[in-house]
Amino acid sequence: MTFETNPRFLRDLLNDAHQGKLQLPDFQRSYVWGDDDVRSLIASIARGYPVGALLTLGAGGEVNFKPRLLEGVEAERKAAGEGPARPMPDELLLDGQQRITSLYGALIGALPMRVRKPQSERIHLERYYYLDVPRAMESGEDLESAIIGVPRDRLLRGRFGGIERDLSSREREFEEECLPLKIVFDQGTLMEWLWKYQQFWTDRGEDRGQRANRLMTQLIQPLQSYQMPVIRLSRDTSREAVCLVFEKVNVGGKKLDAFELVTAIFAGSEDPLDLRRDWEARHARIARGPHLAGQENRVFDDLRGLDFLQAVSLSITHARRRAEEARIASDDPDARARLPQVSARRDALLAMRLADFRAHAGAVEDGFREAGKFLNSQRILWSRDLPYPAQLVALAAIIAIAGKAAQSAAAKEKLALWFWRTSLAEDYGTSPEFKLARDAEEVARWLAGGPEPERMRLLTFNRDRLHTLRVRLSAAYRAFSALLMREGCRDFITGQTAEISTFGNDPMDLHHIFPRAWCAKKGFRREEYDSILNKTPLTAASNRAIGGAAPSEYLARIERDHGLSPAQLDEILRSHLIEPDFLRRDDFEGFIADREEKLAALAARAMGREGVVERRAPTEPELESADEDRDEDAA
Repeated sequence: MTFETNPRFLRDLLNDAHQGKLQLPDFQRSYVWGDDDVRSLIASIARGYPVGALLTLGAGGEVNFKPRLLEGVEAERKAAGEGPARPMPDELLLDGQQRITSLYGALIGALPMRVRKPQSERIHLERYYYLDVPRAMESGEDLESAIIGVPRDRLLRGRFGGIERDLSSREREFEEECLPLKIVFDQGTLMEWLWKYQQFWTDRGEDRGQRANRLMTQLIQPLQSYQMPVIRLSRDTSREAVCLVFEKVNVGGKKLDAFELVTAIFAGSEDPLDLRRDWEARHARIARGPHLAGQENRVFDDLRGLDFLQAVSLSITHARRRAEEARIASDDPDARARLPQVSARRDALLAMRLADFRAHAGAVEDGFREAGKFLNSQRILWSRDLPYPAQLVALAAIIAIAGKAAQSAAAKEKLALWFWRTSLAEDYGTSPEFKLARDAEEVARWLAGGPEPERMRLLTFNRDRLHTLRVRLSAAYRAFSALLMREGCRDFITGQTAEISTFGNDPMDLHHIFPRAWCAKKGFRREEYDSILNKTPLTAASNRAIGGAAPSEYLARIERDHGLSPAQLDEILRSHLIEPDFLRRDDFEGFIADREEKLAALAARAMGREGVVERRAPTEPELESADEDRDEDAA
């Protein structure tokens, strides 16, 4: 990365913006400043105070962003008869958009500028800016109070609609002694205004010559000679460096992620692609797979464009690695060490070429759709139920890379083992990008008949974790909820299992089995009765029926109110891995010990490791989360 730092005259920067030599990269957010922001900035510059450096990037290099003119420039160019054509920029403004847009709108051209209305994201106001000359001469450091923003008609109204200042003509400007700031860089118009201003007051028997001279030397000339430091990145600066620098200097503005940057890069290509629109269309197709009969697969609710790009990157870099492997000799360790890495890291995303994206995006889109079907089969029905969002990216990439090898029943069993091992072992909680890359390569090879990945054999579940899983933030907590639904647990009242076709209308969520109020009253430890051992998926109606009563009481009430026999309700309870006798005897301690055995066995079956669920030292307890359920009062 190479760069230079030079001060540049403000008037030259604004002129470059008007001519289109200085433009914005298309990923930049819209102009968001309000009237107070603009007046404060102008006052600082008129006083000669520093207002921060600008950051620009030479256009036309490796990072070929799609450019766009600063807000207001196109309208001013048309008004000046310079035509609608957009020239190609010499440089792009990465940091300083709000400042330069404000100064351009306030100080250049004939049209009013648009500023945001206070406390509103969408409503804008049109403003011309003036300098109240007498107040400016007396304001001292409070120059901001002498800068006035007026509407398009140049009539400043009071709170009740009355006109407080009329600046709708030159004569009214002279009488009010308000200098239009739009003329400060137009020397001829400025000098004519000052001369006529003095003449206006001379005709009325008053001398304004000294005031005009002071105005020129103290405020206008500092504006005209003001320079801003500009850090200009070379056009040869890498994509990764541009992204990093932008984030460092723009901490108060929009957080730039790789998806936004790649969107701008693709838009600036010779055969451009609107990546944001492309992703919106793909997301709609992914979420409404043909197997859903018009419904949306809610597991994709939180899927982002960046997630899709990561899966595409895994597919692209995997293909590149396979191609290089085929080219080199298998017994050349040095060459193998130099093989390109499979990667979903930001640098790989920023290095992505549009042709590669187009070549792999279709298979990855299909991979996400198949991943959604697979997760639904494992009773992951909502995005919030997915243990780790990165697992969805990994699944889509694995399926896309493995192709037909991922479609067999044997492959689906392997995917299930991978999914439950990474979920229950809480594996993706650290270094997710590293694990994404490794799993995309090794699990795809496993599905195609290769060896089981070594790290898969190292993933185990600590059964002591059952006593500390208490909040939805935990991956294993969400995993047990899905596992119980996959086992076919039935709602206490309806007797229905969790099905895709009905889940959206009557969803199940984890609720207490022995109610919290009852447990607290009996003196049991909160750490124990709030754990996953004392929770199971139920509908909201069943949770209300439980209330805060003893299990023996609410079971009897459910049987009485809903016409269930004890044998029928016992069968439903066993579908939750609950031994009914413990509930009918209100035996909390016996229930906890028994359900620990059952949930540990459930985890072992899901991970394909009968009897391999380990005991270790207790893990750190988890803090209560606001999304935890609360026992309802008995109806």
